[in-house]
Amino acid sequence: GEPERRAHLHALSATLRELLLKEGFSIGRSKSQIIPILLGDNARAKWVSAELMKEGFDVRAIRPPAVPPGTARLRVSVNALLDDATLRRFASTLQKVMTCSAVSS
Repeated sequence: GEPERRAHLHALSATLRELLLKEGFSIGRSKSQIIPILLGDNARAKWVSAELMKEGFDVRAIRPPAVPPGTARLRVSVNALLDDATLRRFASTLQKVMTCSAVSS
């Protein structure tokens, strides 16, 4: 009943996908507001999720048996109350966390 909100959500989701792809993240083929960030390793997904939570982002690590072995991921849900600045801060924070994760591995 609110097509403008749906269009806004679609635009926000597209923006985040673009930011994540630009940073080199593997995000699968989802076109919805739920965006997977494929990490593969269970422990890394859990650690990155915890670090993002410390930064104020409620992003969940999804691991087997919810997904096939070797395909652990973060599940990001974009909502219509977010803005471009928040999405950019998320992408930047994720990049920083992933860099720390690579260094500590």
